[in-house]
Amino acid sequence: MNRMLSVIVVTVLVVAPASHASAQLLNKEAPIVVGHYHLNVTSIAEHKKFWVDTLGGTAMTFGPDNIDVIKFPDVFIFLRVQPPTGPSRGTPFDHIGFAAPDVPAIVAKIKANGFQTTFGREPVPGAPPPPEGQGGSGAGIAYVLGPDGVKIEIVTNREPNAVPLKHHHAHFINKQYVEMQQWYMKVLDATLRPGQTDFFIGADLPGVGYMLNFFRWEGDQNMVPVTTTGRVVDHVGFEVKNLEEFCRKLAAKGITLAVPYRKVPALNNIGTAFITDPWGTSIELTEGLNKVS
Repeated sequence: MNRMLSVIVVTVLVVAPASHASAQLLNKEAPIVVGHYHLNVTSIAEHKKFWVDTLGGTAMTFGPDNIDVIKFPDVFIFLRVQPPTGPSRGTPFDHIGFAAPDVPAIVAKIKANGFQTTFGREPVPGAPPPPEGQGGSGAGIAYVLGPDGVKIEIVTNREPNAVPLKHHHAHFINKQYVEMQQWYMKVLDATLRPGQTDFFIGADLPGVGYMLNFFRWEGDQNMVPVTTTGRVVDHVGFEVKNLEEFCRKLAAKGITLAVPYRKVPALNNIGTAFITDPWGTSIELTEGLNKVS
């Protein structure tokens, strides 16, 4: 079985029902949502220390192979024991965004558990360290490095009765950050978010709103981004309503499927397909994650 098909099989196995806990995506109305991130990891134990013990996710195992999964509201983190070829840095995917009501408290726990904060935007070579907040430990925002160089952002959640931590956004980085944002708008039917700057632009998913962010790469301008495949964040997963029809629409838009649409009847008829953005981000499209409980 080739590697990409193996990824698909692992993915659908991961979302098989758990016996003692719900594994259900909460947003069932939007046509497209971020459903999961698939990580290649050196140590399950170290990632559980980060995602569960430090950040408060729920550890689960699924399927006959007891595949490890961490659940947060609205998103799964899939863990596959396969030493990554590198961190997220250097790929077009920069970090996973979360939201919490008390960012300083989470930062304190992160540091106490031996993990470090980091910068937000890539600094210009030779420039001084970025200011607090962009640097990773401001009162309202933090950037953190977990095991294997996985990078996350935590922003302040000001919703009433906010959960301790929830998924907030997917954040990409590129010298062609505007062109990248436009590609994702085309592919995912997203809309331009007001507030573009000379280093940032956003796109909103239909029925979801704030979700896709794009930084301008300000590091070594000779660096060419490498594919996410094999890195710590191997691919980003989007849950799509009517995925088969969506794939036909992608073809009409000139988007080639890296792995064609298929269903797995033995596993809740979950649909899956893969595409790759022009800069090397691997993207899995699924249908059925939000029906698993």
